[in-house]
Amino acid sequence: MSIQVNTSSSASTALRNLAASQSSLAQPTVALSSGIRDRVVTDTVEFDGKVSQVATENKIAASTPLRDGEMAAQMSKHTQENILAQPGVAMSAQANQSNSDVLQLLQPARK
Repeated sequence: MSIQVNTSSSASTALRNLAASQSSLAQPTVALSSGIRDRVVTDTVEFDGKVSQVATENKIAASTPLRDGEMAAQMSKHTQENILAQPGVAMSAQANQSNSDVLQLLQPARK
């Protein structure tokens, strides 16, 4: 396409055509940049959600071994106390049995 700019009216027409062409070229760029902006916003929201989810999972994962360790320590303490209490219970049972045997000997014989 060739344009003659020999006269002022043809130069004005050429400038109008150039301005119209530039305007029509700019429209897809505006639409494209708007679409990109919307996608960036969507990606940012998704990314923030994933970061939050990973942070929550990391907190849970970090606290689980602590709870497991505390539970093991409590079970160990309970087992130790139970083992230490067993001889005392056995001695009490034996002492009660001895008292019962003595009382039986003291009671008169039944016919």
